[in-house]
Amino acid sequence: MIEDIAAATANAPASSDESIDVICVDDDRDYLDLIAAHLSEHDDLSVRTETAPADALDHVDAVDCVVSDYDMPGTNGLEFLSDVRERAPTLPFVLFTGSERADIAEGFPESTWTEFLRKNSPTVTMSILAGRIRRLVHHHRTMRTAERGLTAIEATADAIAVVAPDGTFSFVNHVFASRFGAEPNDLIGSPWRECFPDEEVERLESTALETVRDDWQWTGGTVCETDGGDTFTTQTRVAGLDDGSLVFCLTGPGEE
Repeated sequence: MIEDIAAATANAPASSDESIDVICVDDDRDYLDLIAAHLSEHDDLSVRTETAPADALDHVDAVDCVVSDYDMPGTNGLEFLSDVRERAPTLPFVLFTGSERADIAEGFPESTWTEFLRKNSPTVTMSILAGRIRRLVHHHRTMRTAERGLTAIEATADAIAVVAPDGTFSFVNHVFASRFGAEPNDLIGSPWRECFPDEEVERLESTALETVRDDWQWTGGTVCETDGGDTFTTQTRVAGLDDGSLVFCLTGPGEE
C-alpha cells in the first residue's frame, strides 16, 4: 500500500516516450495533412485525422487528446468542444485555429483540460502544439493515476495519512481519522505531531524519521493520542516520498 501511495502522489509527469493518441479535426484537408505530418515527426505522438467533427466524436473514447479547428461547416470548435465534454468531461482538448476573431479566445472556457492556440507560422506553432498536447496529456494521466490510488487507499482497512514537507497532514483517509475520533477534514492541515504524545514525537523524530531520511521504511509500535487526550498503541509504518512528504500507515488494531 505504501508503494501505491508513492505512485498516486508522484508529481512527475509521464515520460515523453509514452505513446499519445491524438485526433485532429479540420475541414481543410491540406492543412489537416500538414498538422498530421508535423506531429507524426514526434515518436511519442500517434495521429488520426477527421474532417468532420461528427465523425471525430465516434473516436474520442480511444484517444488521449483532441486538436480542433474553429471554423468548420455546420459547427465550430466551441460547439464541438461542448459535444466532446458530454462524452469525455476531462479529455484534453486544444482549439487550434487560424481565425483572428478576438471573441473566440474570450469565449473559450478556462479549464485544466483545454488550451487555445493560434495557427500562425507552422514552423513555430507546430512545435508549440506538440508541447501543449504532451503537457495536457501527461497531467491528465497523472491525475487519473492519483485518483485511482486514492480510491484504493480509501478502500483499504489500514489507517493511512500523508504528511506534507511542512509537517502537516495533506491527506487522511477515513480509517486513520476514525482511529483518532475525528473526520479527515479535522486533521487536514494540522501537524502530525499532535497525534502522538510529546515523548513519542521525540522518539519518532530520532528513530523513524532518521530511518526514512536514509531511504528506508520504518516499522514499529507507537503510542498515539487523540484530541481528547486518550492514548492507544498500534503498529506503525513510516515511509518517505520523493517530494519530502511522509506516509504514516497504522497497520494494527489500537489498544487502549
